[in-house]
Parts: sequence; structure tokens; C-alpha cells
Amino acid sequence: MKIRITKTAKSSIRILFIFEDSKKLPPDFKGTSGEVSVRHGTDAVNIYCGLGKEELCTERTLKTACAKGIQKVLELKKERVSVILPEIKRFSSMELLSALKGAILGSYKFVKYKSEKPVSIDTIDVVSSRSITVQEISRTEIIAESVNYARDLVNENAHEMTPARLAKEAKNLSKSSGMKVTVLDEHDINRLKLNLIKAVGESSPYPPRLIIIEYTGNLRSKENVLLVGKGVTFDSGGLNLKPSGSMETMRSDMAGAAAVLGVMKSLGALKPKINVTCAIPACHNAIGSKAFFTGDIYKSYEGLTVEICSTDAEGRLILADAISYCKKRFKPASIIDLATLTGAILISLADTAAGLFSNDDELAAKLIDSGEKTGERLWRMPLYQEYSDSVKSEIADLRNLSKLKKGYAGSSTAAAFIKEFTGDIPWAHIDIAGTAWNDSSPKGEIPQFATGYGVQLILDYLLKN
Repeated sequence: MKIRITKTAKSSIRILFIFEDSKKLPPDFKGTSGEVSVRHGTDAVNIYCGLGKEELCTERTLKTACAKGIQKVLELKKERVSVILPEIKRFSSMELLSALKGAILGSYKFVKYKSEKPVSIDTIDVVSSRSITVQEISRTEIIAESVNYARDLVNENAHEMTPARLAKEAKNLSKSSGMKVTVLDEHDINRLKLNLIKAVGESSPYPPRLIIIEYTGNLRSKENVLLVGKGVTFDSGGLNLKPSGSMETMRSDMAGAAAVLGVMKSLGALKPKINVTCAIPACHNAIGSKAFFTGDIYKSYEGLTVEICSTDAEGRLILADAISYCKKRFKPASIIDLATLTGAILISLADTAAGLFSNDDELAAKLIDSGEKTGERLWRMPLYQEYSDSVKSEIADLRNLSKLKKGYAGSSTAAAFIKEFTGDIPWAHIDIAGTAWNDSSPKGEIPQFATGYGVQLILDYLLKN
């Protein structure tokens, strides 16, 4: 996709933005947020996108509006469009370029397996009276394309996107950006006694991996943030087999891993002066002769023993070992994990927001702020002592399901389990089970199927803090 900065519209297909109180409203167009109308003129096709009231307009409003506009362009089977940025004085140039981000995100479709490829956008002319720089365009494009990269990873077939393939993706990032990548294979995992990762991945024909990426942008500082992404490349549920209707989309159980890979891809291109370590415990939770058993007890890397009450509560197990290993090796200043961890979070928040659990108020507040800014919203959930008590076992140190009634506080008790492995380090767990996948039709910049949730959120947090 080519992106050009111009002062005047070069294409006969144009996206324009209108506020409700505009004096130049087209006939029969109210300018309400989300409203889109295609008007055919003699020399151009104008696609009007409503922004609602100007004082309520946010970056997300603009991003979503342009995404809907670009989808109209694709319906018209056009390959080039001029996006005429609105005049919003309180917006910086980068904030105005949320429209461009919306265009890139809104035009995304996963078509690898389609015999007949649909029309795609070839060129976007960004039209503005502002002095938009090439660097600002590049930054916007890098972030948006990193989201689309994460979407591609999640949408790929599970027999293709194996733990080894995730490791290959990490190594490819290293080649293009110089980041250090370490891949621990099944032999290393066994040698280091990462027993929870081993248990989850041992029955699969695709052996587990622990993938570590180190981005060092500030050599003068030893402080680093640890990002951990759950990478269950397919989740059958193990011996606690998932029923039909619950397994078909389980290639998306590595959406946390895809998100942190998307973040690292952006960091490698943007090169900010920060230090970030990324860890991806990657497994295929399968059924087979080596499947781990319910009722058995496994010793974690941390040393805590875990009673397996369900093999379908596997994500918290691999996160526990990954966090423990990286905590000891890298001594991070803070830890953020992203995981499609519990179906229970959908009961609380649906696909409107991800659940945030944290032991640190400042970290939580900053992440919530980034969520509001990017539109990848978070809602903080409780971590009461009662939830921690509920994951204590009578025959081991911990159990991977709580003693509460089945399904009760499932997201909070899962987070409480992970908390046992973080120590006193500021930590945030983001449960993206509701936001990482969209079963319904596109919603503005959010496509059907993989959404790429988390890339924009975490990048905004890292680059600001």
C-alpha cells in the first residue's frame, strides 16, 4: 500500500468527515457518529463519514469513521482513495492521523485461502492543510501494519501456526530489527524443569517452545518491561475435551502471543529508547498418550506444586512458568501479560473491553488511560484475597481451578493463580478472551475473526511511559 501526503485530493474517490453541527452538511445527512453516506457527483464520489459532536470527537471516533469509509471504497471496488483529514484544532498531527490508521485497519481482510482475491486498496492520499511529516505517516503505518500482522498470525491455520512457527516469526523479527531472540525447545524446557509448559505441550506432535525476544533501546538503563503473551496455538482442552461449538475457533488461543509479537515488530521499526523483553510460552494442548492428567500434581519452575483440576485451564500454567523463568533471569521492573485466558470474562464484559487485573494501581491507571486513547478499552477487575484463597490446594500448593462453584469468578480466580508467580513486581494481567476474536461482521476498524487487540494499547503505554 502506497501512502502519499498531498494538499489537494488526487483521487476521484474521496473520504470526508462531517460534524453534526457543520454548516456544510450534505442533504439528508446528519453527521452523527458512525453514519456513512456515498454521494456520486459529476467528477468525484464523496464518501461522507459522520463524527458526531466536535467536542466529543476522539481519536477512536475518527479511526472508526475512516474504517467505515474505506469499507465503502472497497464495496465500490476502487483501489485508490483520498482521505481528507478534518480540521480539529485541538488534535495534534498524529491524532489526526488516526484516520489513516483507521483506513489501514479497516481495509484488512484475511484472504490467503480465497481462490478469488477481492479488490484491495493500493494507494491512500492523505490530504491536509496541516504540515504532516513523512515520519508521522511512517509511524502511523508501522503501528497499523503491526496490528494487521498480529491478525494474520491468529487467522492462520493451527497446523501452520505451530509453536515452531511462532519461534520462526520471532527470528524473522530479529533479522529485520536486530533484536536478540532465544528459543528454548522441548529439550531445554525439560532440562530447565519448566514442568508446567512441558505438561501442557508434551502430548502434541508440535513440541512446545519458550520464545524470548529482547529489545534494548536504552543501553544506559537496566530497567526493562516484561511482556508475556499466551501462545496456545490450538487448544483442544486436553483430556477435559472441549465440546463442539467451543473448539472451532481455538486457533485464536495464541492471540496474546500474536499481540506481543506485533508490539515487538513495531518497537524494532520505531526504535524507542526503552528496554522490553518479550516471552511467549507456545504450546499445542492436545490429546494423546502423553497428555497430562487431571488430579496429578506438577512442580512449577517457581517451585510451587500445582494440582491439575482441569487440563482445559492450561493457559495459566504456561504463563506461570514463563513469568517465573523471566522474572529470575531478567529481573523486570514490571510485568504485563496478555492472554485469551477465560471464557468467564465474556460474561462480565462481552467483547466491549478486556479485563484488567493488577497488583499496582499506578500501572493499572496508565494502562486504562492507554486503552481509552487507543479504543482498546480495559476494565479493572478485583483480585480479592478470597480469590487467592480459592486456588490453594489441600494436596499441593496450588490448584489450577478454584474451589468456588464451577464458573464463579472464573476470570478473577485465574488471575489470582498467575499472581502467585509474580512476587512483588508491579504486574498487570489482561484477559483478552472477549476482545481478541470477533465472530460477527466487521465493526469499523475491527474486522471479522482476529482483531489484533492489544498491539495499539501496549504500544501506547510503552511509548508514553
